[in-house]
Amino acid sequence: MTGTRVDGRSVLREQRRDAILASTRELAMTSGPGGFTVDEVAASAGVSRRTVFNHFPTFEGLLVAVCEQVLAQVADQLLRAIDANLASLPVDSARHVAALDGLCAALRDTDLPTAMTTIVGIVGEDHDEQPRGQAISQAALDHVGQRLVSQVQAHVPDIDAVVLGLTVAFLMNGIGVIARRWVQEYAAKVTPASRRAWRGYMTRLTDQLAGGYRDSIQRGPR
Repeated sequence: MTGTRVDGRSVLREQRRDAILASTRELAMTSGPGGFTVDEVAASAGVSRRTVFNHFPTFEGLLVAVCEQVLAQVADQLLRAIDANLASLPVDSARHVAALDGLCAALRDTDLPTAMTTIVGIVGEDHDEQPRGQAISQAALDHVGQRLVSQVQAHVPDIDAVVLGLTVAFLMNGIGVIARRWVQEYAAKVTPASRRAWRGYMTRLTDQLAGGYRDSIQRGPR
């Protein structure tokens, strides 16, 4: 009986969390970034203000969680692509380079522009005087990066953890830079032209990183 009550509370907690996230996303998309308050989120979700902060200690933390939710579907697609790319790696030392090549290829082929457009609708475009949106979206990307590290390590347990960690960190930060440039140039509108531009930026990013991690793996730990 006790276990049932605990499970029931856990389910209720998850339901409330989901309702808070859904309400935040809806308010952000309808009222615009910064156009709503925590009290409005609570009222829309049917919970108290205190409940919102029990789940998310800060308003920024709430927005990060919403952005992570937006990226979750893309991340799942990305992880499946990584699994496919890393399913048949070489058996020799070249598998470490091949694993990172597969990671970069998966990122190039994933539909990040659509997710970034949604995130801009939630946190707003970045301005020098209002860097909050940049910090929130980058935090969400960094959490995705942690999942990527775990996924690659599952396929190649003996890969150099430092090289992998640095590669993923550079990728996530690079995507943040690309996203800001892309939003400025294309106003976060997904069109064939803006998709081509995004892929071009991603190709430049991954090509630059490839030289670095290939050299590091060939040299080995010092």
